[in-house]
Formats: sequence, C-alpha cells, structure tokens
Amino acid sequence: MRKIFLACALLVISAGDVNSGDIYSMIINGDIDAARDSLSKLSTAAQRDGNYLFYLSLVERDAQKSVELMEAAQKSGVSAIYREEIKYRLAQFMILSGNIRKASKITTNYLTQHEGGKRRPQFMRYSALIDERDKRYDAAIRQIDRFLLQYDSDNLQTLGQIDKARIMMSYRKTIAARALLRKLSSKKSGEGVAPALYYLTLDATNRKRTDDAVFFYNLLKEGYPASIGLDALLDNMSGLSSYSKRERIADQRTGTYYSVQLGVFADRKNAERFSKKFKKYGHKVEIKSKSISGRTYRVVYVGQFNSYEEAAIFEQKLEAEHKEVFQVVAR
Repeated sequence: MRKIFLACALLVISAGDVNSGDIYSMIINGDIDAARDSLSKLSTAAQRDGNYLFYLSLVERDAQKSVELMEAAQKSGVSAIYREEIKYRLAQFMILSGNIRKASKITTNYLTQHEGGKRRPQFMRYSALIDERDKRYDAAIRQIDRFLLQYDSDNLQTLGQIDKARIMMSYRKTIAARALLRKLSSKKSGEGVAPALYYLTLDATNRKRTDDAVFFYNLLKEGYPASIGLDALLDNMSGLSSYSKRERIADQRTGTYYSVQLGVFADRKNAERFSKKFKKYGHKVEIKSKSISGRTYRVVYVGQFNSYEEAAIFEQKLEAEHKEVFQVVAR
C-alpha cells in the first residue's frame, strides 16, 4: 500500500515558477536523496511554509506521514499550483486505503471548486469508483457516461471504457461488459489492452472457464510481462480444473491424444522463443496456428500422450518447475 502511494507521489507534475524550484526539480527528476539533503538545510522559518511541507511529503517514505505532511501543507498556505496535486494525491491514498467516506469528501470538494482543473478527468473517474464501491452502480455508470461525453481523447476514452466495463461487471451486466473488454483487448496497443485482458482473465476464472482464462492470461503475460496483478491471477487460476471427467471420457472414445498447452501467442517469434525452454524434456514441442475471433494466434504444445492421466502428471511437473499455469488438452 505504502509503496504504491510513494510511486504515485513521484509522478511528474507541472512545476511552474516557485521559490524552491530547484528542490522541486530534484524531486520530479528522481533525485530524492539530493532533495532530502537540500530540504534539511532550509531554515526553521522555511519549515512553516506550505511548499516546504509539500516537498517533504513527496520524499517521505511512509505513506501515512506523507498524507499528514500534505494536510499540514494545505493549512500552511501552499502555492496555488500545488493545491490540486495535494487533493489528487490525498484522494488516491484514501481510495487505496479504503477510506471511501473521506475520498468522497475530497472528490466532491475538488469537482465543486476546480471546474476547469487539470485533474478533473481523474476526479470524475474517482467519483464513479466511489459510487461503485458504495454499490450505487446506476450513479457510477451515469458518471462514466458523462466522462465519455466530455473527453474525446483516445487515452481518456479508453480509460473511461475500462471503468465502465468494470462497473458493469460489478452490476452483473456481464454480457455487455465482456463485449466491451474483448473489443479493447483486441487492439494492437494502447492503455486499455492490459487491463482488458486482466479483467477478462479474472472473469473467466470466476466462471471456471479454464480455456478462456488460460487464453487471456497468456496474452497478458506475453504482451505485458511486467503487469501488476499477474501473480494474483496465477494464484486464482491454480484451482481450475483443466479438463472435466466427461470431456476426458468423450475424447478417449474418439481416439484422440493429449498434449500440454504451454501458451497462446499473438507473435510467432515470441512463441518460438518460449517453446525452446521445453525441448529439454524429450517430448515433441509444436507450434500450431489457431484462428480466434478472426485473428490468428500461435499455440505451443508439448507431448503426445495416450491418456489424460499421463499428460496431467507431466503438466504438474512443468507447473512446479516453471511456476506457471498450463493446460492439458485433447488433440
């Protein structure tokens, strides 16, 4: 929690003309130790200045202490260019810490007092999130619809659509939410692809749709390997059954064989690089093309087993060694 807030606090924001501009430049450029050193040398009188307290809040490692410094800065007469930033960061902290009542108060205050503020798009999204947390889903969707009408840039439109899909999922409007998420996930790039794949994986896992969960997870891992939440998704998926007993019996009757599906990739080169790690096991590794929703993907398989049980034992061995979720499939 505290690491998340500190990371948010170090995001670049507009500097403007301030007396302690050099210190502020150090902070936004990541020279935190130099900024701390400079702040420690300021006079006692300067310590009563709101700007000084705001700078201290940005270099403070403890999230709660950072919040206290920001609140003190507000009371000490911080420069106008920082007032919005303080409200923005305080709202972030209250949402992340679960203090929805206080987050709502800060958000309402901002939207009332800063009609043309630079942080208004974020606060409109916060307002919808707060309504969602309070289970006021109709109000949350109305707020996001207003947001989408007001802001037409590609980036803000994408963020608004992700918010709307998430709220609809909470509101049990799952069919429309899935359609929107699939549309966002199919784009070649953009801020909406990773969160769309994340929510699709989570939704498929909750519905125990193993094939879909593994598919979306693999695409997320391939395209965005540093995404926050991958480990949590993996933990959630670990309890999924990769094949039902009824399906196994039906496939045995048709004389098919079983392989371990290792991954699904949009890029063939990624599939080829990934497959090399599994050739050491002495089983055949294959890359097959598969068309899904009009788009071609590469699926990596290893092994050709006569029984599901043999394939499942091999799958468990691979999962233990690679700390990943794989899947036994009939072919």
